[in-house]
Amino acid sequence: MLQQAPLVWGEIAVDNMDRAVNFYETNFNVSFTRETMDGMEMAILETEESEAASIGLVKHEMMKPGTDGSLLYLHLSDKLTSLVEKLHLAEVKVLLPVTPIKGGECGFMSIFIDSEGNKVGLWSKLG
Repeated sequence: MLQQAPLVWGEIAVDNMDRAVNFYETNFNVSFTRETMDGMEMAILETEESEAASIGLVKHEMMKPGTDGSLLYLHLSDKLTSLVEKLHLAEVKVLLPVTPIKGGECGFMSIFIDSEGNKVGLWSKLG
């Protein structure tokens, strides 16, 4: 049995780092630390817990934004409805409106398309 959560890191592919950082900072009230590592331009989500799983925006020739493949769910708000309403007002394409998981027993989810064309999920305990 695993002693910790299996997710340690996630990467979201970007074509335009400035546009992507602006999109996430503006819509989700988060901040990033930018750096270049082994030829990859990265923006790493700043978190309070250094041991917690996190994400980075990554610009590199082997990383291509898109809607196919893995789906990352981000927990960026305690209540999902107000966050998704903010996305609608910003004219962000929402593919899945706020939807209960197992009747709300496992929280709520929504899926949107980010500034780079990636399909990204949102999750929260409260709808």
